[in-house]
Amino acid sequence: MKSRAKVICHMMTTIDGKIVIDWDGNSDYELVGEEYDRLISAYGSAMGCGRATLQTDDDVDFEKYKGVSVTYTDKAAVLDQDTSLSVAFDRFGKLRPQSPHMEYGGMKQVVLEVLTEQVKPEFLAYLDDKKIPYLFAGKRDFEPELFLEKLKEDYHVDTFVLCGGAQINAEFMRHDLVDEISVVIGPAVDGNRNALTLVGADDVTGFPKFFKLKELRELPGNGVLLRYER
Repeated sequence: MKSRAKVICHMMTTIDGKIVIDWDGNSDYELVGEEYDRLISAYGSAMGCGRATLQTDDDVDFEKYKGVSVTYTDKAAVLDQDTSLSVAFDRFGKLRPQSPHMEYGGMKQVVLEVLTEQVKPEFLAYLDDKKIPYLFAGKRDFEPELFLEKLKEDYHVDTFVLCGGAQINAEFMRHDLVDEISVVIGPAVDGNRNALTLVGADDVTGFPKFFKLKELRELPGNGVLLRYER
């Protein structure tokens, strides 16, 4: 088996375990959120989110890309010492990234689309046109271990920071590929019984998973950091 990047699933939740909240400018919650962002770069040189977390309303005219020649091979991202990777898991090619570059929490990042071979050729032509790099991790279904092996081999990433949402977190956990869980708890209660939690999937095959406590720390802004490891 090839060497792979370590995975830290790093999420911010409310006291009642919800990952999305209208915090309405609460200064303590914002302060805890800043610490959550700081920990991302402290943990690793690459972070990533699922398609639903990154989805936007941007519209693209794919008609002009039909018939453009493409190849279903990885297109490498070019990084410098001041830039990290922002991975977008996009199995079917539903995202509409506008630029290969972005900024998050003061970090300069290069967007890397992670695809399967189910994406349409015009979507690849669109990414090529925008100069957005991409990596294939599976023919029909997403293969998280293959992704982690490529991340290690091609980009020398030792630790990958998985930042949700609930479904992509569940996919990595189902395959026993989450080595550590880092939960930043903000001082709020959402109260919505149907809101998204840290991990959630329709298919719970392979669950539950069990971890042991690694660290418990108080954070500025009345927050708490919980770290667990396998």
